[in-house]
This record gives sequence, structure tokens and C-alpha cells, in this order.
Amino acid sequence: MLIGNSKGLPGEFILLFTILIWLLFFLVYLGNRHSKLNRWCFISGMCFSMGVLKEYLYFTLFPVLCQEYPWLMNDALSLNIYSLLTAVMYYYAMPSAIIFAFYFSAFDQRHPRCFFWLRICIFIPAILFGIRYPYIQTRHYQLYDYIYYVTAAVYNWLYGIIFTLLIVNTLKRERESEVYEQKRLVAFLCLIPIWYELLSAFLVHVLRIKPLFKLWQGNLIIILLLIIYYLYHAFNGGIMGARFMHQTYDWDKEGRLINKSAHFIRHVVKNEIAKIEWGASGIEASDLTDKEEIINLTQIIARSARHLDNYMSKINDYSEDIKLEPSMVSIPSLIEDCTRDFRSLKSDISFVLHLPPDAELYCDYKHVHEVITNLLNNAFDAIAGEGTITIGFQTPPKKDLAYLYISDTGSGIPAGQLGQLFAPYYTTKTTNHHMGLGLYYCRNVMLKHKGSIQVESKEGAGTTFTLCFPFKCKPQDKRR
Repeated sequence: MLIGNSKGLPGEFILLFTILIWLLFFLVYLGNRHSKLNRWCFISGMCFSMGVLKEYLYFTLFPVLCQEYPWLMNDALSLNIYSLLTAVMYYYAMPSAIIFAFYFSAFDQRHPRCFFWLRICIFIPAILFGIRYPYIQTRHYQLYDYIYYVTAAVYNWLYGIIFTLLIVNTLKRERESEVYEQKRLVAFLCLIPIWYELLSAFLVHVLRIKPLFKLWQGNLIIILLLIIYYLYHAFNGGIMGARFMHQTYDWDKEGRLINKSAHFIRHVVKNEIAKIEWGASGIEASDLTDKEEIINLTQIIARSARHLDNYMSKINDYSEDIKLEPSMVSIPSLIEDCTRDFRSLKSDISFVLHLPPDAELYCDYKHVHEVITNLLNNAFDAIAGEGTITIGFQTPPKKDLAYLYISDTGSGIPAGQLGQLFAPYYTTKTTNHHMGLGLYYCRNVMLKHKGSIQVESKEGAGTTFTLCFPFKCKPQDKRR
């Protein structure tokens, strides 16, 4: 037998251990439910948790059920459940972690064809294990077949090495990128518990060090520390798509609600007020005999007034309750509508468009129009003097995504501020017109479209915002 006599933690602590693992990986999943990286991190974490759950069930809960409710649980059934859960951890946890590492390293984007087959082949050994060593007999092999245990250990170690190489090579390759710090945090979050598990659960048993057979339970402390680690970074810049914020307010006073609404209303109108003020100043300073110039300026004012009227009717959408009215939208027409007034504001800023003439997108026209307007306003503010704004639209082959990007040659954004850009009320600008809600709104609109917004910036070299839309997936919320 491979069972030692070392005394492990009480069943209640094993249950707590399981719950903590679930808590950690649910936090990861909720950080960005639409990210395949987060999903596979969650899946692999759940597979690893089966190794802890089976210990609680088999040694603590099932004996009680067998005694009190023999019609519900018996020794044979409890042994089969233990074996199945063991198989999930032994055979499927590390392959799931490998898929996570593939997404972490962007292998799916760099080698899409190879990735399609690799993600299938990576699970073939697990299937072969199930054929050679039936899943419901895993407990028997675990206790009486040393060769089985060595084989399972080598299998998991090899996958662990591949996993580590993918993570480490990604960090080396992207050490100069803007996402390096985030990936470094994630690597720390994943590598420590996995290798502690691989060494304490497999190496100790392979070497038959019976006094240390329960050493794997030390992962309880590691998981607890990692939860603290995760929450700390979630409150300080974000981690894996999650960023928590603390805001103090008088929750029992109506004044806060009024104040919040006032912030949103002010932000909605500020862009159009700037255009109206500019148009009025232009008329005042212009030669009244130049009718063409006056007509152009009055049209800008009229369009801004109509825009204000449309958005005052949707003020709830701009705060928290964004409701979509999606339709097929011509991208060139949308961009022309968004840029028309901006072309007149600063003659020394030029536009470069890379838009297929037949490009279309299923989206909410008004909300996406407002998102683009916000990004163009930011680009204009960032460019001092002459500059260029580039707008492009791409639909990469064999991808269900469409990318709309807006680049400027402005001053750029310091790296330390990138993690907070989409937080409500956060702004790098000092004028009263800017309440720090524009990018927060943009992010919420993109999330409502089941998409995302990304930013790349280099101080002194400009900024690029990319709107990522699900190209073939229609938004679910079509109600007014």
C-alpha cells in the first residue's frame, strides 16, 4: 500500500481548503468572464480542487452518510466517487493548465492552425489513461500499483514543465510590452500552487516518504495567501481583468444620487457644449459677408443641439443602465458622421482612414458614435499643434472579432496611469469639463456589446484605443 500514517488536517479544514480554492478561481473567472484566459484558469483550478474535495468527501462526509443513510451512500459508491475525482485531478488538471498557458502566451493568435490541433491532442494522454486505468478504479491503482503512480507523476511533471516554459518564455518575450506587469502577476499566481502540488502530491509519494504524505495540505496556506495577493492587486491597479474600487459616500442621503446624476449629465453635454461655443465664437469673429462659413458654423451648432437632445433622452443609458438598439451600421458612414465636425476644429490635425468601403458592424449606432466621439476628443486634447489621427477597421480571417482602432500622434499616456484609465471619475486632465467618466462609459458600452476596449500608449509617441466587437455574435439586449 502507498498510504502513510501521517496525520492530516481535520475534515473541516479540508472543506475550508476546497472552498478557498473555489473562491480564488471564481474571482479569476468573474474578473473577465469573456476572456478565454480567465475561463481556462478557472477550469484548471476546478480540476485541481477535485483532489482536495475527494479527501473531504471520502474520509469525512461519506463515512457519516454510509452510517446514517445507507440507502444513499455505501462503500462501493464512495470509492467510485473518490476514484473519479482523483482521475479528474490526475489526468485533466495539467492539460487544462496547458490550454491556459497557450492563451497566456498568445499561441492561439501566433499559430492558429497549430493551436487548433494542439488543444485536442493535449487531452489525448488523459483519454488513454482512462482506457488503460479505468477512472472508477483509480483508488485501487493509487494504493496498490506503484508503476501507475510513477506514470501519473511523470505525466503531470512533463505537463508542468511545458506549462512553466510557456509562462516563462512569454514573460521574457513580452518584458518590454505594456501587459508585462499584469502577466508577471498572473505567472506568480499560477506557478507557485501548481509546483507545490506537483512536488508534494507526486514526488513525495513516488519517493515513498510516508511521513510527508500529507504535505500537499500545506497548499491551504498558499491558497489563502494567494487570495490576499489577488485581492490586493484587484484593489491596486487590477489583475486578470478585475479591478475593485472603494468609494465612501452617505448611502442614506438622497443628495448623493442627485450629485451622481449631475456628474453624468455634465459629462454628456460637455463635448457638444465645446462645439457650440467654438461655433458661436467663429460666427462672432467671422466676416458676415462670408455666408458659406456662417452656414458651416451654424450647421455644427445645429448638429450639436440635436445630439444633446438625443442623449438627454437616454441619460440613464449613459450612467449605469446601458440599453442597446443594435442594427447593421456602415462603418465608413459612422466614421464620417463622427469626424465631420472635428475636421473643422483644428486644421493642423489630419485624419487618415483605413476603412473598407463595404465594412459593416452589428451594433448600437448612437452609443458607438458617442464612444468614438469621446476617443476623438481625447485624441484632440493629446495633440499639441500638428498631428495625425488614424482610424481603421479590421476583421482578421478565421476570427469572430472585428477591430475598430483610433490612433493619435499625441503626447501619450504614462505607463503608471494605464491601469486606471477606465475607472469612473479618474482623469488626467485638470479642467472642470473633464469628470473622468468618458472612458468608463466607453468600457461599459463595449462590455454591453460583449466586446472590450484596449489601450496601447507610449509617452511622447501617441496612443491607440482598440474597440473589439464580436463580429458574428449579435448583442442580446435589443430592448429600448
